[in-house]
Amino acid sequence: MANDSDVEQNESARHAVVPGPPELPTQWHGRETAPQQDARQDEHTIGSSSIYRLCEEIIALREINHRQHKMFEQTLAKTRDAVQASFNSFAGDTQRAYQQLRQEFHGEKRINLALLNELVEIAFDMQRIVAARPPSPSPLGEVSQGTGEVGGNAEQRAAHEVSGTDADAFSRWADAVEIQTRKVQAALLRHGIHPYNAVIGSPYNPALHERVGSKSMEGMGPLLVAEQQEPGLASQQPEFVLRRPKVFVSE
Repeated sequence: MANDSDVEQNESARHAVVPGPPELPTQWHGRETAPQQDARQDEHTIGSSSIYRLCEEIIALREINHRQHKMFEQTLAKTRDAVQASFNSFAGDTQRAYQQLRQEFHGEKRINLALLNELVEIAFDMQRIVAARPPSPSPLGEVSQGTGEVGGNAEQRAAHEVSGTDADAFSRWADAVEIQTRKVQAALLRHGIHPYNAVIGSPYNPALHERVGSKSMEGMGPLLVAEQQEPGLASQQPEFVLRRPKVFVSE
């Protein structure tokens, strides 16, 4: 009986199904291996680093743009201040120059009017003097045409006396003309108008000299003032010539 039971146990053990490895849960069926996990982690790290670098570049670009914008604003402010200061200086200089020119113009106008009034008065005086001009005196000791004798009769002596009277009147008239001439010169000097003489040997300048002719001068180059014929007139400023002097220019 014992043998039969052993045989039955052996047969049961022979036909028994050997259990396989334990089955994995459903969530474990898709699990990756370690190399796959490492590869996926590397890909994730590479992508993250690229995005990180991109963010860093954007931040750096934003900072650079901010600095450049700030520098541009500072440069623009400096340029605006410089232009404003330059314009203010230009406007101030222009205003001062205009005021100075206006004062000079009004000053010259007043001088011209005053000088014109004085010259008009002197002109009226000259007209009265010219109207009162005496006859020219006859030469004393005129030879008589008939006899050839000088002062041989009473008529000739009377004519000589009349001639002496005319000579005195003419002398007084000439003195009056001289006085009026001195008045004109004094009026010119009083208003700052003085004679202007050309410098002999200086270069000929049409703005300062009136050329009346040419002259060959030894030891002098061409186009130089060789001789002055008449002086000119100038105002208080030497370069402001009212009447150019008449000069001869060297050849």
